Amino acid sequence: MKLKKNDVILIIVVLIIGIAAGIYILSNKKSGGKAVLKYGNNLSLDIDLSKDREIDLESNGIKIHLDIKNGAIAFVHSECPDHICERFGYIKNVGESAICLPAQASVTIVK
Repeated sequence: MKLKKNDVILIIVVLIIGIAAGIYILSNKKSGGKAVLKYGNNLSLDIDLSKDREIDLESNGIKIHLDIKNGAIAFVHSECPDHICERFGYIKNVGESAICLPAQASVTIVK
């Protein structure tokens, strides 16, 4: 099957649009300056991500340790049985979340 001139032009245009859309999406990922930690029995804590520090607290009878550095936050240690929350790693972009289900704790990056 031989491609016609118009087919080649269409393929090139589609590729250019796809590349431009990818660049736009990647360049508009915004780092948040704040995280909201929800834990325990409807408790909430606003966390400024511009200051490096560690936070230790207890939620649902489970001790959790959060680390804030370079504008990102992570569950770095939890006494929960599965430690899945630690696998989220550091999050920093608006809308990203990390959750520790056994501790009933979640961190969400906001503007």
